[in-house]
Amino acid sequence: MSWRPPVPMGYLDSIQAVGGFAAPLLAGGSFTLAVVALQSAPGSAAVSRWPDASLALFVLSGLLQIATIQATAWTRRYMCTPGDLLEWFPGEETDGAPSRFLTGMQESHLRQAQRWANLARGFYHAGIVALLTGLFVICVPRGQPTGGRWAVLAVCAAGIVGELAWLVRATFLDRAIRRDAWLGMAVLLAILVSVSAPGIWYGWPVRIGGAACLLLCLLPLILRRSVTTASVTSALSLSLGVIALFFRIPQPLVVIALVPAFLSGAHAFVDLTRRQRAVSG
Repeated sequence: MSWRPPVPMGYLDSIQAVGGFAAPLLAGGSFTLAVVALQSAPGSAAVSRWPDASLALFVLSGLLQIATIQATAWTRRYMCTPGDLLEWFPGEETDGAPSRFLTGMQESHLRQAQRWANLARGFYHAGIVALLTGLFVICVPRGQPTGGRWAVLAVCAAGIVGELAWLVRATFLDRAIRRDAWLGMAVLLAILVSVSAPGIWYGWPVRIGGAACLLLCLLPLILRRSVTTASVTSALSLSLGVIALFFRIPQPLVVIALVPAFLSGAHAFVDLTRRQRAVSG
């Protein structure tokens, strides 16, 4: 009697380790940082420019890690071995072969365990991204960042990018799908940088840097052999974003111009996830 459908060896056990050890620690750390952000001095004496935004991200991170613990508990509820099932239903085996009832129950339990394990994994990574983003936001000073603070912000940004890269590498196992996922992540990050950077440092270098990031993401869309409605929409949106940054159009209009490209990129990630699931069976 073997497990069907197959799952990666050790996957469910790894989720148990995440929900039983890592997630509680991260939840505690997130809520501790939330208390620190809550006690930040108001007005001009505040250490961070956006203490409320960082507070929201820390609370969100802690809640996501609690959701991870809960999903892990439900994963454990459906985890069982063929030996466990035979002990529970000893009369459902004939000449060493399990009955259709036992096989169906085995597959049903495994399917439910996978579903809750995938949810736990998603909550866990989303919580880490929220935590790292909160650290980045709380490190943004009220005035212009100094050289040392730029180094801190760079380390926080590298942590966010590294976590997202890890998530893409672990989720998309097919090389062709992963290549599209890398491009999609680059577009989303370029949009986020172009939108958020002017709020951290004012001046032409930031706008030029944001426009350059958008242009780099625009090139693969232009050179792509297959032209789709989504690619055309993203290209037009990114082009409008580049023009808006160059001509110093107010930042809210820059955000509006880049919304279609961001939504298209997010939708593409959903489609890539479905494709990967179809390939993995």
